[in-house]
Amino acid sequence: MRYNFDENTKQNIRTYTVSGALILCIWFLFSRWDTMASFFSRIFTALQPFLWGLAIAFVLQPIQRIVEYSWLKNTKQTPRARHRTAIAISMVIFLLILTAFFAVLIPQMISSFRTLASSMDSYMTTFEDYLNQVNDNGRLADIVEKAMTSVQKLISEYVNGPGGLISQVVNASMSMVKGIFNFFMGIIVAIYLMNDTKRWKRQIKQVNYAIFPKNAAEFIFRVGRLTADMLDKFIFGKALDSLIIGLLCGLVCAIMNMPYTPLISFIVGLTNMIPVFGPFLGAIPCAFILLIINPIKALEFVIFIIILQQVDGNIIGPRILGGSMGLPALWVMFAILLGGALNGVLGMFLGVPLFSVVYILVREHTAKKVQEKGIDLSNP
Repeated sequence: MRYNFDENTKQNIRTYTVSGALILCIWFLFSRWDTMASFFSRIFTALQPFLWGLAIAFVLQPIQRIVEYSWLKNTKQTPRARHRTAIAISMVIFLLILTAFFAVLIPQMISSFRTLASSMDSYMTTFEDYLNQVNDNGRLADIVEKAMTSVQKLISEYVNGPGGLISQVVNASMSMVKGIFNFFMGIIVAIYLMNDTKRWKRQIKQVNYAIFPKNAAEFIFRVGRLTADMLDKFIFGKALDSLIIGLLCGLVCAIMNMPYTPLISFIVGLTNMIPVFGPFLGAIPCAFILLIINPIKALEFVIFIIILQQVDGNIIGPRILGGSMGLPALWVMFAILLGGALNGVLGMFLGVPLFSVVYILVREHTAKKVQEKGIDLSNP
Protein backbone atom coordinates (compact mmCIF):
# COMPACT_ATOMS: atom_id res chain seq x y z
CA MET A 1 0.00 0.00 0.00
CA ARG A 2 1.40 3.36 -1.01
CA TYR A 3 1.07 6.47 1.12
CA ASN A 4 1.28 10.01 -0.23
CA PHE A 5 2.58 12.44 2.38
CA ASP A 6 2.95 16.15 1.98
CA GLU A 7 6.41 17.71 2.22
CA ASN A 8 5.93 18.89 5.79
CA THR A 9 5.01 15.38 6.97
CA LYS A 10 8.01 13.91 5.15
CA GLN A 11 10.30 16.44 6.81
CA ASN A 12 8.88 15.58 10.24
CA ILE A 13 9.36 11.86 9.62
CA ARG A 14 12.99 12.45 8.61
CA THR A 15 13.59 14.65 11.64
CA TYR A 16 12.07 12.16 14.10
CA THR A 17 13.95 9.26 12.49
CA VAL A 18 17.32 11.00 12.68
CA SER A 19 16.65 12.21 16.24
CA GLY A 20 15.64 8.72 17.36
CA ALA A 21 18.73 7.22 15.78
CA LEU A 22 20.97 9.78 17.52
CA ILE A 23 19.30 9.11 20.88
CA LEU A 24 19.82 5.36 20.44
CA CYS A 25 23.48 5.89 19.50
CA ILE A 26 24.08 8.11 22.54
CA TRP A 27 22.34 5.61 24.82
CA PHE A 28 24.45 2.79 23.38
CA LEU A 29 27.67 4.77 23.88
CA PHE A 30 26.90 5.54 27.52
CA SER A 31 25.66 2.03 28.33
CA ARG A 32 28.81 0.49 26.80
CA TRP A 33 31.18 3.31 27.76
CA ASP A 34 34.05 1.13 29.07
CA THR A 35 34.03 -1.05 25.96
CA MET A 36 33.81 1.95 23.61
CA ALA A 37 36.57 3.81 25.48
CA SER A 38 38.84 0.77 25.20
CA PHE A 39 37.98 0.44 21.51
CA PHE A 40 38.73 4.10 20.74
CA SER A 41 41.93 3.91 22.81
CA ARG A 42 43.18 1.02 20.66
CA ILE A 43 42.29 2.94 17.51
CA PHE A 44 44.11 6.03 18.80
CA THR A 45 47.21 3.93 19.60
CA ALA A 46 47.17 2.34 16.16
CA LEU A 47 46.81 5.72 14.44
CA GLN A 48 49.63 7.44 16.32
CA PRO A 49 52.07 7.37 13.34
CA PHE A 50 49.37 8.95 11.17
CA LEU A 51 48.65 11.59 13.84
CA TRP A 52 52.36 12.37 14.10
CA GLY A 53 52.45 12.67 10.31
CA LEU A 54 49.54 15.12 10.32
CA ALA A 55 51.24 17.23 13.02
CA ILE A 56 54.61 17.27 11.22
CA ALA A 57 53.01 18.07 7.87
CA PHE A 58 51.00 20.88 9.46
CA VAL A 59 54.15 22.40 11.01
CA LEU A 60 56.26 22.02 7.85
CA GLN A 61 53.69 23.26 5.34
CA PRO A 62 54.46 26.99 5.85
CA ILE A 63 58.20 26.29 5.42
CA GLN A 64 57.48 24.20 2.34
CA ARG A 65 55.39 27.01 0.80
CA ILE A 66 58.17 29.56 1.45
CA VAL A 67 60.77 27.30 -0.16
CA GLU A 68 58.54 26.44 -3.14
CA TYR A 69 57.13 29.87 -3.97
CA SER A 70 60.04 32.10 -2.86
CA TRP A 71 63.35 30.27 -2.90
CA LEU A 72 62.64 28.04 -5.93
CA LYS A 73 60.38 30.48 -7.74
CA ASN A 74 62.81 31.30 -10.59
CA THR A 75 64.28 27.82 -11.07
CA LYS A 76 63.75 25.89 -14.31
CA GLN A 77 62.18 22.90 -12.58
CA THR A 78 58.70 21.70 -13.43
CA PRO A 79 56.00 22.53 -10.84
CA ARG A 80 55.92 18.92 -9.70
CA ALA A 81 59.70 18.73 -9.31
CA ARG A 82 59.78 22.10 -7.54
CA HIS A 83 57.10 20.86 -5.12
CA ARG A 84 59.05 17.71 -4.28
CA THR A 85 62.31 19.64 -3.89
CA ALA A 86 60.58 22.05 -1.49
CA ILE A 87 59.31 19.10 0.57
CA ALA A 88 62.82 17.63 0.73
CA ILE A 89 64.38 20.96 1.76
CA SER A 90 61.74 21.66 4.43
CA MET A 91 62.20 18.15 5.84
CA VAL A 92 65.99 18.58 5.95
CA ILE A 93 65.56 21.94 7.74
CA PHE A 94 63.21 20.29 10.25
CA LEU A 95 65.60 17.41 10.98
CA LEU A 96 68.61 19.74 11.26
CA ILE A 97 66.80 21.98 13.75
CA LEU A 98 65.66 18.93 15.73
CA THR A 99 69.17 17.42 15.74
CA ALA A 100 70.84 20.70 16.73
CA PHE A 101 68.30 21.24 19.50
CA PHE A 102 68.85 17.87 21.12
CA ALA A 103 72.61 17.91 20.48
CA VAL A 104 72.88 21.11 22.51
CA LEU A 105 70.22 20.34 25.10
CA ILE A 106 70.72 16.69 26.05
CA PRO A 107 74.37 16.95 27.25
CA GLN A 108 73.43 19.98 29.37
CA MET A 109 70.40 18.19 30.81
CA ILE A 110 72.39 15.02 31.60
CA SER A 111 75.13 17.06 33.26
CA SER A 112 72.60 18.98 35.35
CA PHE A 113 70.80 15.81 36.49
CA ARG A 114 74.08 14.05 37.36
CA THR A 115 75.31 17.02 39.38
CA LEU A 116 71.95 17.32 41.13
CA ALA A 117 71.81 13.61 41.98
CA SER A 118 75.42 13.45 43.23
CA SER A 119 75.01 16.57 45.37
CA MET A 120 71.58 15.78 46.82
CA ASP A 121 72.93 14.50 50.16
CA SER A 122 75.02 17.61 50.76
CA TYR A 123 72.09 19.78 49.69
CA MET A 124 69.80 18.11 52.21
CA THR A 125 72.41 18.56 54.96
CA THR A 126 72.79 22.23 54.07
CA PHE A 127 69.02 22.61 54.09
CA GLU A 128 68.81 21.05 57.57
CA ASP A 129 71.57 23.35 58.86
CA TYR A 130 69.71 26.32 57.45
CA LEU A 131 66.54 25.26 59.25
CA ASN A 132 68.49 24.84 62.51
CA GLN A 133 69.79 28.37 62.17
CA VAL A 134 66.29 29.71 61.54
CA ASN A 135 64.78 27.79 64.43
CA ASP A 136 67.00 27.97 67.53
CA ASN A 137 65.10 25.48 69.67
CA GLY A 138 65.30 22.79 66.98
CA ARG A 139 61.61 21.94 66.93
CA LEU A 140 61.27 22.79 63.25
CA ALA A 141 64.35 20.77 62.41
CA ASP A 142 62.93 17.76 64.28
CA ILE A 143 59.70 18.02 62.33
CA VAL A 144 61.60 18.25 59.04
CA GLU A 145 63.84 15.31 60.01
CA LYS A 146 60.82 13.13 60.79
CA ALA A 147 59.19 14.19 57.54
CA MET A 148 62.37 13.33 55.61
CA THR A 149 62.51 9.90 57.28
CA SER A 150 58.91 9.25 56.26
CA VAL A 151 59.61 10.45 52.73
CA GLN A 152 62.68 8.17 52.47
CA LYS A 153 60.59 5.21 53.62
CA LEU A 154 57.89 6.02 51.08
CA ILE A 155 60.49 6.40 48.33
CA SER A 156 62.04 3.03 49.24
CA GLU A 157 58.65 1.32 49.10
CA TYR A 158 57.82 3.13 45.89
CA VAL A 159 61.06 2.03 44.22
CA ASN A 160 61.19 -1.57 45.41
CA GLY A 161 57.51 -2.41 45.85
CA PRO A 162 55.32 -4.19 43.31
CA GLY A 163 54.34 -1.87 40.51
CA GLY A 164 56.96 0.57 41.79
CA LEU A 165 59.50 2.78 40.11
CA ILE A 166 61.52 -0.02 38.50
CA SER A 167 58.53 -1.47 36.66
CA GLN A 168 57.40 2.04 35.77
CA VAL A 169 60.83 2.83 34.33
CA VAL A 170 60.64 -0.33 32.21
CA ASN A 171 57.17 0.61 30.99
CA ALA A 172 58.26 4.19 30.33
CA SER A 173 61.27 2.92 28.36
CA MET A 174 59.02 0.73 26.22
CA SER A 175 56.66 3.65 25.66
CA MET A 176 59.59 5.86 24.69
CA VAL A 177 60.83 3.31 22.16
CA LYS A 178 57.32 3.06 20.69
CA GLY A 179 57.04 6.85 20.66
CA ILE A 180 60.35 7.23 18.78
CA PHE A 181 59.26 4.59 16.28
CA ASN A 182 55.88 6.31 15.79
CA PHE A 183 57.62 9.66 15.34
CA PHE A 184 59.88 8.41 12.55
CA MET A 185 56.96 6.61 10.94
CA GLY A 186 55.13 9.93 11.21
CA ILE A 187 57.92 11.60 9.21
CA ILE A 188 57.31 9.12 6.37
CA VAL A 189 53.55 9.73 6.60
CA ALA A 190 54.17 13.50 6.54
CA ILE A 191 56.20 13.19 3.33
CA TYR A 192 53.34 11.32 1.64
CA LEU A 193 50.79 13.85 2.91
CA MET A 194 52.81 16.85 1.76
CA ASN A 195 53.51 15.23 -1.60
CA ASP A 196 49.80 14.66 -2.34
CA THR A 197 48.32 17.67 -0.54
CA LYS A 198 46.14 18.74 -3.46
CA ARG A 199 44.82 15.23 -4.02
CA TRP A 200 43.67 14.52 -0.45
CA LYS A 201 42.25 18.03 -0.10
CA ARG A 202 40.23 17.43 -3.25
CA GLN A 203 39.07 14.04 -1.96
CA ILE A 204 37.98 15.54 1.37
CA LYS A 205 36.14 18.25 -0.52
CA GLN A 206 34.34 15.69 -2.70
CA VAL A 207 33.28 13.59 0.30
CA ASN A 208 32.12 16.69 2.17
CA TYR A 209 29.95 17.94 -0.69
CA ALA A 210 28.64 14.44 -1.33
CA ILE A 211 27.46 13.95 2.27
CA PHE A 212 26.28 17.42 3.30
CA PRO A 213 24.17 20.10 1.63
CA LYS A 214 26.11 22.86 -0.11
CA ASN A 215 25.68 25.46 2.66
CA ALA A 216 26.65 22.99 5.38
CA ALA A 217 29.67 21.79 3.38
CA GLU A 218 30.88 25.36 2.86
CA PHE A 219 30.43 26.07 6.58
CA ILE A 220 32.48 22.97 7.46
CA PHE A 221 35.26 24.10 5.12
CA ARG A 222 35.22 27.56 6.66
CA VAL A 223 35.49 26.10 10.17
CA GLY A 224 38.36 23.88 9.01
CA ARG A 225 40.26 26.77 7.43
CA LEU A 226 39.66 28.95 10.49
CA THR A 227 40.85 26.19 12.83
CA ALA A 228 44.00 25.60 10.78
CA ASP A 229 44.69 29.34 10.67
CA MET A 230 44.27 29.72 14.44
CA LEU A 231 46.45 26.69 15.19
CA ASP A 232 49.10 27.97 12.79
CA LYS A 233 49.19 31.43 14.39
CA PHE A 234 49.12 30.07 17.92
CA ILE A 235 51.80 27.37 17.50
CA PHE A 236 54.32 29.53 15.67
CA GLY A 237 53.61 32.58 17.83
CA LYS A 238 53.92 30.67 21.11
CA ALA A 239 56.99 28.76 19.87
CA LEU A 240 58.78 32.04 19.10
CA ASP A 241 57.58 33.54 22.39
CA SER A 242 58.76 30.48 24.36
CA LEU A 243 62.15 30.55 22.63
CA ILE A 244 62.62 34.20 23.59
CA ILE A 245 61.48 33.55 27.17
CA GLY A 246 63.77 30.52 27.51
CA LEU A 247 66.80 32.45 26.22
CA LEU A 248 65.94 35.47 28.37
CA CYS A 249 65.53 33.24 31.44
CA GLY A 250 68.86 31.54 30.74
CA LEU A 251 70.64 34.89 30.30
CA VAL A 252 69.26 36.42 33.50
CA CYS A 253 69.81 33.22 35.52
CA ALA A 254 73.43 33.13 34.30
CA ILE A 255 73.89 36.76 35.36
CA MET A 256 72.33 35.96 38.77
CA ASN A 257 74.67 32.95 39.04
CA MET A 258 71.79 30.49 39.44
CA PRO A 259 72.74 26.79 39.60
CA TYR A 260 71.49 24.50 36.81
CA THR A 261 70.78 27.44 34.49
CA PRO A 262 70.37 25.30 31.30
CA LEU A 263 67.90 22.96 33.03
CA ILE A 264 65.89 25.83 34.54
CA SER A 265 65.73 27.87 31.31
CA PHE A 266 64.65 24.78 29.34
CA ILE A 267 61.82 23.98 31.77
CA VAL A 268 60.62 27.60 31.87
CA GLY A 269 60.78 27.95 28.06
CA LEU A 270 58.99 24.65 27.45
CA THR A 271 56.16 25.26 29.91
CA ASN A 272 55.73 28.80 28.52
CA MET A 273 53.92 27.15 25.58
CA ILE A 274 50.96 26.87 27.98
CA PRO A 275 49.27 30.29 28.04
CA VAL A 276 49.00 32.31 31.28
CA PHE A 277 49.87 29.50 33.72
CA GLY A 278 52.88 28.09 31.85
CA PRO A 279 55.71 30.09 33.48
CA PHE A 280 54.34 29.37 36.96
CA LEU A 281 53.99 25.63 36.23
CA GLY A 282 57.60 25.56 35.09
CA ALA A 283 58.79 27.63 38.03
CA ILE A 284 57.45 25.22 40.69
CA PRO A 285 59.97 22.33 40.20
CA CYS A 286 62.80 24.79 39.54
CA ALA A 287 62.04 26.74 42.72
CA PHE A 288 61.88 23.48 44.70
CA ILE A 289 65.33 22.44 43.47
CA LEU A 290 66.76 25.87 44.31
CA LEU A 291 65.04 25.81 47.71
CA ILE A 292 66.98 22.68 48.67
CA ILE A 293 70.25 24.14 47.40
CA ASN A 294 69.93 27.76 48.48
CA PRO A 295 66.66 29.24 49.81
CA ILE A 296 67.81 32.79 49.04
CA LYS A 297 68.40 31.85 45.39
CA ALA A 298 64.95 30.24 45.31
CA LEU A 299 63.37 33.47 46.52
CA GLU A 300 65.31 35.49 43.94
CA PHE A 301 64.20 33.06 41.23
CA VAL A 302 60.51 33.29 42.22
CA ILE A 303 60.67 37.10 42.13
CA PHE A 304 62.37 36.97 38.73
CA ILE A 305 59.73 34.58 37.32
CA ILE A 306 56.92 36.89 38.46
CA ILE A 307 58.62 39.82 36.70
CA LEU A 308 59.33 37.69 33.61
CA GLN A 309 55.69 36.55 33.41
CA GLN A 310 54.50 40.15 33.59
CA VAL A 311 56.92 41.19 30.85
CA ASP A 312 55.85 38.25 28.69
CA GLY A 313 52.13 38.68 29.32
CA ASN A 314 52.05 42.44 28.77
CA ILE A 315 54.86 43.14 26.27
CA ILE A 316 56.46 40.17 24.49
CA GLY A 317 53.44 37.87 24.07
CA PRO A 318 50.97 40.50 22.77
CA ARG A 319 53.55 41.89 20.34
CA ILE A 320 54.31 38.45 18.88
CA LEU A 321 50.74 37.15 18.69
CA GLY A 322 49.44 40.66 17.99
CA GLY A 323 45.98 39.85 19.25
CA SER A 324 45.61 37.56 16.22
CA MET A 325 43.72 34.95 18.25
CA GLY A 326 40.86 37.43 18.77
CA LEU A 327 40.12 36.06 22.25
CA PRO A 328 39.72 38.30 25.34
CA ALA A 329 41.85 37.51 28.41
CA LEU A 330 38.87 36.19 30.43
CA TRP A 331 37.99 33.64 27.73
CA VAL A 332 41.66 32.69 27.39
CA MET A 333 41.69 31.67 31.06
CA PHE A 334 38.34 29.87 30.63
CA ALA A 335 39.68 27.94 27.61
CA ILE A 336 42.83 26.93 29.52
CA LEU A 337 40.93 25.71 32.58
CA LEU A 338 38.37 23.82 30.49
CA GLY A 339 41.01 22.29 28.23
CA GLY A 340 43.13 21.27 31.21
CA ALA A 341 40.15 19.64 32.93
CA LEU A 342 39.28 17.68 29.78
CA ASN A 343 42.72 16.62 28.56
CA GLY A 344 45.51 17.78 30.86
CA VAL A 345 48.48 19.75 29.50
CA LEU A 346 47.54 19.01 25.88
CA GLY A 347 44.08 20.39 26.52
CA MET A 348 45.57 23.53 28.08
CA PHE A 349 47.73 23.97 24.99
CA LEU A 350 45.00 23.39 22.40
CA GLY A 351 42.19 24.99 24.38
CA VAL A 352 42.98 28.57 23.34
CA PRO A 353 43.13 28.13 19.52
CA LEU A 354 40.13 25.79 19.42
CA PHE A 355 38.04 27.99 21.69
CA SER A 356 39.07 30.98 19.54
CA VAL A 357 37.34 29.32 16.59
CA VAL A 358 34.15 28.81 18.63
CA TYR A 359 34.32 32.39 19.91
CA ILE A 360 34.71 33.88 16.41
CA LEU A 361 31.86 31.79 14.98
CA VAL A 362 29.50 32.66 17.86
CA ARG A 363 30.46 36.34 17.65
CA GLU A 364 29.79 36.47 13.91
CA HIS A 365 26.49 34.60 14.26
CA THR A 366 25.19 36.83 17.07
CA ALA A 367 26.29 39.99 15.22
CA LYS A 368 24.44 38.80 12.13
CA LYS A 369 21.24 38.06 14.08
CA VAL A 370 21.37 41.43 15.87
CA GLN A 371 21.85 43.18 12.53
CA GLU A 372 18.93 41.30 10.98
CA LYS A 373 16.70 42.50 13.84
CA GLY A 374 17.80 46.08 13.27
CA ILE A 375 19.11 46.58 16.81
CA ASP A 376 21.81 49.20 17.34
CA LEU A 377 24.26 48.17 20.07
CA SER A 378 26.93 50.78 19.29
CA ASN A 379 25.89 52.79 22.36
CA PRO A 380 25.66 50.46 25.38
